[in-house]
Amino acid sequence: MQLQLVRKRRIAIISAGLTILFAVLVLRLGWIQMVQVNRTMPGFQRTVREMSVLQREQGVMLDSGRGQFTDVHGRLLTGKLQWGLVLYPSSGKSEHDLKLKQLSSFLHTDVNQLKREWHKEETPHLWTGGGSEPILLTDAQVVNVRNLHLQGADVYPVMTRYFPEASGSQWLGYLNESPKDDGKLSRHQDEVKQPFAMKSGASGLERTLEPLLRGIGPTLITRMVSGNGQVIPEMEPRVVAPRNSHYPLVVETTIDARIQQGIEELSEAAGLKEGAIVVLDTANADVRAMVSRPFYQPQHVDPLHSSWGNRAIQAAVPGSIFKIVTAAAALENQVVSRDEKFHCEGAYGKYGLSCWKEHGHGELNLEKGFAESCNIVFAETARRLHMEQLEQTADRLGLARSVGWQAQHIAGMPVLKHFDHEESGRIRTNAVESADEGAKIQTAIGQRDVLVTPLQAANLIVTLLHDGKVNAPRLVQRIRYADGGTMLDMPLHESPSAEGQISPATAHLLLRWMNTVVREGTGKSLQHARWHVAGKSGTAQVQQQGNTRNNQWFIGYGPVEKPRYAVAVLVQNVSPEASHQAKALFRKVMDYLAKCS
Repeated sequence: MQLQLVRKRRIAIISAGLTILFAVLVLRLGWIQMVQVNRTMPGFQRTVREMSVLQREQGVMLDSGRGQFTDVHGRLLTGKLQWGLVLYPSSGKSEHDLKLKQLSSFLHTDVNQLKREWHKEETPHLWTGGGSEPILLTDAQVVNVRNLHLQGADVYPVMTRYFPEASGSQWLGYLNESPKDDGKLSRHQDEVKQPFAMKSGASGLERTLEPLLRGIGPTLITRMVSGNGQVIPEMEPRVVAPRNSHYPLVVETTIDARIQQGIEELSEAAGLKEGAIVVLDTANADVRAMVSRPFYQPQHVDPLHSSWGNRAIQAAVPGSIFKIVTAAAALENQVVSRDEKFHCEGAYGKYGLSCWKEHGHGELNLEKGFAESCNIVFAETARRLHMEQLEQTADRLGLARSVGWQAQHIAGMPVLKHFDHEESGRIRTNAVESADEGAKIQTAIGQRDVLVTPLQAANLIVTLLHDGKVNAPRLVQRIRYADGGTMLDMPLHESPSAEGQISPATAHLLLRWMNTVVREGTGKSLQHARWHVAGKSGTAQVQQQGNTRNNQWFIGYGPVEKPRYAVAVLVQNVSPEASHQAKALFRKVMDYLAKCS
């Protein structure tokens, strides 16, 4: 009897527990269906209701939702809607053979190749023609495909990121594959066949602005599928897209697309193989064009090939353009009087140094030595300077340090930069003693260990035009929401040196001497340019795979009467016997800028 009572008690307890458990489950289900169903799932930008539907769908990503770039006038630099063909494999049946032949004809492919690609995957995908990237359709192809009414072959607008031509816009960068599970993609999105996958910035602005560009979700074209994964033809396709009108963001760069394209074409026509061209607005140091050679194709980048690197922010041996720094140091430290005469016989007699003019320039002062780029004058000038004075002056002029625009703790980012992997350059290595006169003389003429980037060289001209104040060049002026509102402004700012700045008087004198370079010195060939221009030439000896080669430079500004643009041209690794291509290209760039104005 007692045993039966115990059993009944246990059964009652278990029954009560099960009743409570079922009640909790029913309440939870009701809560999900009535309340939670419209709540957004953390990290997915989707509600529970939408997530449940997505798990029964398969689709193709038409737009990753990544932010786009425009030039300073609002012209698109990335992002172009084009037509793509989406194939649904479960619908490609043998009874469509006649239409398949017609479709293959429209696509300029073999019908067997079309069938293989149609059925090679179990989920919908974009037509690639057997390649790795979607093949975009012409307007005529779109009309022909639509008129076929072939079930399982639909035409949709696809957002392509980059234009197909090779480009010198390495400052923009490129994308590479993101890790599969970064906490922001749903399981459904991982399975979606994507035209360019969910990618992240690998270089350039794509990389430095990655947290802002990433967006809040892709636009998908989806089809309902059965339990075994087969597309249900009776169910119409459905577009799934983010509902936030603020996204994707738009990055407004300082680049002028017309100038950028024009100078890219000039560099191509001039046969520039290696080098860079930088054009800065003299009013504020904003980058209007930045061209790097060789060109790259952002949609087909081999990370092991160097063409994706931006040579405009990579340091190179400057040669005689560094004499601007040496002349500034001499004037600031008053080690040379303006009327003092030097004598150049061609050979210096030590340190293996000689002047480029075999029999010398004879008697000349510092201004004339600057105009003629006389090594002997600058060797004698360097002997009166300390190495530290050269270093301090270079720092004051924005050399041997990063000068590109950057800010800390902005938009939730520890550091926001405009120039990805900008090199700082240098004046000397730690192994060089400041008392080493030979090293100091070689440094003063821009050889030995000196390295300068084309961006720094162009900004040096802007610095002189601003009385010695160093500006921080920008590539981006603001970031806007998709509906036009401003998300983030990136205001102009300076890049001052802890060493102070050179005097306005020294800056004005050096600008006048650059004018003398064109009127009387090594830049005489520029006298017939469209604008009255001024500048400084440079030639530096470098070693490439054991062979002696030259870096050619020309940096300057124009028009002299009312400066608008500062330009740096670097032609790298050319034969020592080659004519001065950098000077000729500088004139072509300036003539083009004059024509555009």
